[in-house]
Amino acid sequence: MTNEQVSILQDLIFYTVPGDLAGRLGEFRSEMKSAYGSADEAGKADIAEAIAESAIDLKSVLANWNLQSKDKYGAAIATDAQLDEQVAANVALLKDLGASEEAARVDAEIKQLGQSNLVKMTRMTLAGELNTWWGNDYATGLRKAMQKGAILVTTNPVLVDIARKEQPEIWTPVRDALRKEHGDSCDPVTLAYAMTIQVVLTNARLLRPIWEITGGNLGYVSLQLNPKEASNADKMVEEATYVYGQIEDALGGTPNIVFKLPGTAAGIAAAERITAAGMGVNITVNFALPQQIAFAGAIEANSTAKVCFRTQMDGRLDDPVGEQLQEAGVEDWEEVKKWATTAIRQREYHLLNHPPTEGGLGFHKSFALAASGRGAWNIERGTSNGPVPNFITIFPDKAADYDSVPREIDPDGIWAPLPEGYLDKLMQSSIFRQAYEPDGMMPEEFIDFVPAARTLKGFSETYDEFLHWVCEA
Repeated sequence: MTNEQVSILQDLIFYTVPGDLAGRLGEFRSEMKSAYGSADEAGKADIAEAIAESAIDLKSVLANWNLQSKDKYGAAIATDAQLDEQVAANVALLKDLGASEEAARVDAEIKQLGQSNLVKMTRMTLAGELNTWWGNDYATGLRKAMQKGAILVTTNPVLVDIARKEQPEIWTPVRDALRKEHGDSCDPVTLAYAMTIQVVLTNARLLRPIWEITGGNLGYVSLQLNPKEASNADKMVEEATYVYGQIEDALGGTPNIVFKLPGTAAGIAAAERITAAGMGVNITVNFALPQQIAFAGAIEANSTAKVCFRTQMDGRLDDPVGEQLQEAGVEDWEEVKKWATTAIRQREYHLLNHPPTEGGLGFHKSFALAASGRGAWNIERGTSNGPVPNFITIFPDKAADYDSVPREIDPDGIWAPLPEGYLDKLMQSSIFRQAYEPDGMMPEEFIDFVPAARTLKGFSETYDEFLHWVCEA
């Protein structure tokens, strides 16, 4: 689809009054049918896709934000029967245009939405039966994820680099235009910023209606800057301030973005300054309870931002813990390691979210966010119906796996008890002990913590690859 067509679909699903739905979709179908007759083959494919996506939108979670929002319209919401009628009209038009494959896709994807655990999770949260939101842990494919309920997206050098590899037909022309705009001399860091901003803007515009509907509580893009500056607070603040201004100008208002800062000592200093200026952050390269405590405290003391997150990188901790357990001779290490992050998350949720009267710190300016999951268990043990929302970002392949079979969604999944003896086994890993104990590390040690060092190294290597690409001939 073209950007214009995506914008039309966003307007239809998010800003149409239920009583006007039939009329507005009738006009949309008339315009699409008229344009189809004079379009070339590529244009016809785009038009057919837009008609199909409009139909899918109506049976997706997107409809719950506006057309079926009882908070907004009361009894005047669009009924399921009314939505079904409009879906049928779109499908009939596709068949009339000879776009039978798109018509079949509509039926197949609507069926998948009806069976999706992610859709179920989101609708349970919207209904107040759960307090768990999820997002796309990927720089592309956001709109399809939003149809299943995604309300945020994360980006980092790895994911932006993947985006340009997966969709060269989209991002290579963007790069070339930016290079032309910046002149013949190629400063790779400047172009990398410009390119990243374009990826972020695409996603920010998709999520903007949810951000508006929720008063800025949901609908954020997590944006990571140069991973090579993990030890330089001044540089991180400078970069964040610059990029925030660029995106603010492009969106014409407050950006629905948060900056991913590394879980290092310099990251703490940067978080204090950035959040004090009203810009949100999402702490990444973050694995350990000492990190969570340090950053939650810094944000609590200084932040005037609407929303901040503290990512817990599940698999990037569990994997090296597993390596140590295997070396220690733990026979069932592969299963035991899967509980490392669960044990830490349970401690973190209680300590940071519960009030002092219940043995906690009572922080409320930042939220836990699970990421880098390795399997369905990471999602199942991230669900909660507590007073403080839990967030999860999910790789597309892990989302597909989670949706591959019917699942019961446990409102208390976060409190799944560790199997007997597992905590003792986990304690055989020094990495786990550092992450599990509140005083397991000092801030100056964060950057050399094994999972952190590995992650920063990987991010930096991919960033170098990205810098090479933005300037290659």
